[in-house]
Amino acid sequence: MPRGIDSAVFPHLEADLDRVRDVLGPVRLEGRSELTALTDEGPSTSRRLVRPTLTLLSYYLLTDPATPADDRVVRAAAAVEMLHLGSLYHDDVVDHAYERRGRPSANVVWGSHMAVLGGDSMMLTSVRMLAELGRREVLAGAIAGEQMCAGMVIEAADLYVTSRSEQSYLDAIDGKTAAVLSLACRVGAMQAGRAEDAEEALALFGRHFGMAYQLYDDILDLTSTVEEMGKPVNADLPDGIYTLPVIRAAARDGDLARLLRRAMTREQAARAHELVIASGAVDEARTTAGEFMDRAADRLAAVPVDPRVRHAMIDYARSILDRRTPGPVEAPRTTQPPRSRAAGLPPHVEQWLRNWLVDTGLALTPAEAGYHRWTGAIQLPAGTLTPAATAAREQTTYGMAVLTLILDDLFEDPQLKDPEAVTALRRGMVEMVRRAPATPARPGAIPTAWESLWPRLREGRSARWRERFLDGLEDWFEAAEREAHHRINGYIPGTADYLPLRITTSGIEVALACIEVYQDGELPSRLRSHPVIRRFEELAFWVTFVENDLVGLDQDEADGVPYNLVRAVRHETGCTRSEAVEQVQRQVTEHRAQLEAVIRYIPGLIRVLPGLPGKRRDYAQMYANITNVALWGRESDRYEPASASPAPDLERLRRELYHRAAEPAPTAL
Repeated sequence: MPRGIDSAVFPHLEADLDRVRDVLGPVRLEGRSELTALTDEGPSTSRRLVRPTLTLLSYYLLTDPATPADDRVVRAAAAVEMLHLGSLYHDDVVDHAYERRGRPSANVVWGSHMAVLGGDSMMLTSVRMLAELGRREVLAGAIAGEQMCAGMVIEAADLYVTSRSEQSYLDAIDGKTAAVLSLACRVGAMQAGRAEDAEEALALFGRHFGMAYQLYDDILDLTSTVEEMGKPVNADLPDGIYTLPVIRAAARDGDLARLLRRAMTREQAARAHELVIASGAVDEARTTAGEFMDRAADRLAAVPVDPRVRHAMIDYARSILDRRTPGPVEAPRTTQPPRSRAAGLPPHVEQWLRNWLVDTGLALTPAEAGYHRWTGAIQLPAGTLTPAATAAREQTTYGMAVLTLILDDLFEDPQLKDPEAVTALRRGMVEMVRRAPATPARPGAIPTAWESLWPRLREGRSARWRERFLDGLEDWFEAAEREAHHRINGYIPGTADYLPLRITTSGIEVALACIEVYQDGELPSRLRSHPVIRRFEELAFWVTFVENDLVGLDQDEADGVPYNLVRAVRHETGCTRSEAVEQVQRQVTEHRAQLEAVIRYIPGLIRVLPGLPGKRRDYAQMYANITNVALWGRESDRYEPASASPAPDLERLRRELYHRAAEPAPTAL
């Protein structure tokens, strides 16, 4: 039963709200069931259903609350809630919100583009539901929707406007909040079939209550805690949304008015918050909210209904103005993954890896096998992974990981300065991995290492996997060649080009394929192509790249590495190094918060996503391992400036690969 409801007066309300929940549901796209989750908040979502409750109470008030609501009323209540939910999707995009009701928002999980379309779909579904009820209902819904948008436009136009008037504020909340609450009461009254003046009285009740409701929401933003509200608080001030308490406080405090003229730092926002609280304007706003609630009650006084029902409806409205819900304080979430075992490679794998490096000739001595940019680079990330399917797969995966680091070093080596040599290196790598079975392998350490790994990598894998893996390697080689040419030419990309270029040099497909080998599984294409999974991959690798850029900035600058976001920002804006670092650090914080939300969402998505073959738990574990490796990457030894082990001779390894002839033709797998 909703908070503040007298069940003796409204005995059927809870059952009727369950009927509303049955009508509410995700927007279904014909033939694309995997996209249903975009507008499906799930049964565990904490919906207070304020608007459907008002629709039902308005109907009960004008009929008989002892009788269950008519089906038309239930559909009307669901339609108003759908309109409201669709608007929340849009709100989260505008506000850059990462959570809604304690869960990741559609905006952060699916991206702004999909969230806007999801909100559009829900709002249009609401329009269809109202149209099915009748012309008057859909017209009322359209008017409320127009007013809601107008209120949002007014609020957006007044961001950071210190001269914002009280009337402008009231106009904004009348549209963005009160209009839909008024609609909720109106459509409930419509289904009762009573006189028009009763319908208008209930619509005005909803409007005045809506004004009080939003005023209290703005007061609570200033006075409550995250734990009480279940959402971020003190968010309006830093975002330039100046509500009634702020407007009144700034009118008599010049120091506050000066702070509000532009975007504020955290410290400035905290100071502004202190000044607003000290001004007494919050109490004044609370009085204004009470006056609107009194006006709402007055609108019902003239309606000839059972006084007991009238008072019960007013009591409910008053009870939900203060929406704080004290509860236990949750520990702050973090994207730092727990270490599933002691950091570092398992001893048997580390010994195998060092022997393999020497046996293949990649390292000339056992001491060289401990080079920090090779084996050292995977020590810490390895400690975050769950155990592999078998010891052989564990060895194979870590061997391939080290080989990719070596190949990467061959291109990144600042001593590689000849453009023709760069191209010859890439050709040699392609020839190596595309070698036909009947063609003898080239001599050399890297070809020997590859020939030792490739049969083990492809064992038990599908033809699709083998093709994807080799294509991923070849794409990566081409991207590494391009980056090396950019380094030699002194080219630094703009910030818009940074991510596309950086992604191509990351070898994403190779990394994912190695995780599949490690766990002896294959991620279905249906899962890999899902919008949320693609967004996860983009965010995870962005965070990894840019944190690595920050950690390795000194070395990147010394080596002239072109794909570093700090260098790109400086090159594009002309700002100082410290300013560029600060800007990039802010972006990392924002992207990490988004990634955290998506990570929390993925296990639930995998559980419910239709059309997946078995092993859903294995798929979730694969993405957990990808997350762990990505988020610990910046702390690996690869970014240490020096090594206790001797550095290898990279030119020796390159000479074994150079292929200066024409491009080799791809061969069968």
